[in-house]
Amino acid sequence: PTQFILNGRNSKQEKVGTKYEVLFDLPSDDSVVTLSDIERCYDIGHIIGDGNFAVVRECRRHDNGEAFAMKIVERSKLIGREHMMQNELSLMGSLSHPRVVRLLTHHHTHTHSYLVMEMVAGGDLFEAIAERGKYPEEEAGLMVCDVSEALTYIHSKSIVHRDLKPENLLVRDVTRLKLGDFGLAMVVTEPIFTVCGTPTYVAPEILSETGDSILDLWALGVILYILLCGFPPFRSRNRDQEELFQLVREGQLTFLSPYWDDISDGAQSLVRALLQVDPTERLTAVQTLTHPWIQATTHPTPQACKPRPVINTPRHLSRASFTQPNCLNVFRELKCFSGKCKYLMLYKNHVLDFSMVECPHCDTLE
Repeated sequence: PTQFILNGRNSKQEKVGTKYEVLFDLPSDDSVVTLSDIERCYDIGHIIGDGNFAVVRECRRHDNGEAFAMKIVERSKLIGREHMMQNELSLMGSLSHPRVVRLLTHHHTHTHSYLVMEMVAGGDLFEAIAERGKYPEEEAGLMVCDVSEALTYIHSKSIVHRDLKPENLLVRDVTRLKLGDFGLAMVVTEPIFTVCGTPTYVAPEILSETGDSILDLWALGVILYILLCGFPPFRSRNRDQEELFQLVREGQLTFLSPYWDDISDGAQSLVRALLQVDPTERLTAVQTLTHPWIQATTHPTPQACKPRPVINTPRHLSRASFTQPNCLNVFRELKCFSGKCKYLMLYKNHVLDFSMVECPHCDTLE
């Protein structure tokens, strides 16, 4: 089975628009300090996030009370992976963008590394989705716009995130996001041959041990799908990873009723454009920002995100009328599924008293 480097969850943080001009007393290079030195500078508070290699705590400067997020990495857990820490420090230190979590400074003891970052107080998107379930199109569009802006910025610097997922997107003001956790990110000047990431969000080309910056857009497509309906597009039985990977490779996308009934064609169009198995057919971050649905949700008009019209089906239709020939005729009339008797779903409210009809004679039911 393909082995994955699973990057841990990061944090709950934020403070937007703040200019961090604090002069840090401790050295912010590879100089070794002591825990006492750090505690003299910061009041280290409660845990606000954790992962495989680190915990994130809220901290405050003793001199002015300014709040930050402190990522504390136990260096013994990075034996053989020391380059990951150096890579994260180098990349985050080079980034300055309103949609990217800012690394302010870092300190090191003999046993731990301390990364001091801006505080993003709204938590991470994973927890927000767990609490809300799904989002209306207008809010999902704003989130996708924010992530696309972050990706446009880092991709312009030839940086690929490689672990884009809700846990690494930090929430501010309910619907606005910042991109964080660059532990698996890298500068890409040629195709990537390393398999890494998180299975639910991994792009098909990564499973073939190749890829470039466009792989981040596949993950964005998965996130958009989840934002709109509350569950991922590719799901395996019993959490079988190899089965999941096969579904990802095939890329057979479905918009199940009733979950997608009221979601606009424009939203579905963007999901399809991002979840293209062929990376050359997939939208870039810049193209995502100019997609009509994103433009409509970020610059709303009265027609923005208009749901597909409900098809008026004759009210006399009943379950008993759905033999296989009748099913085909009805679906041709409704122009659903191109007249093919595949799932035999009727969209919500299409038929009186029930939203799904299954043909007992059809052998293609799933």
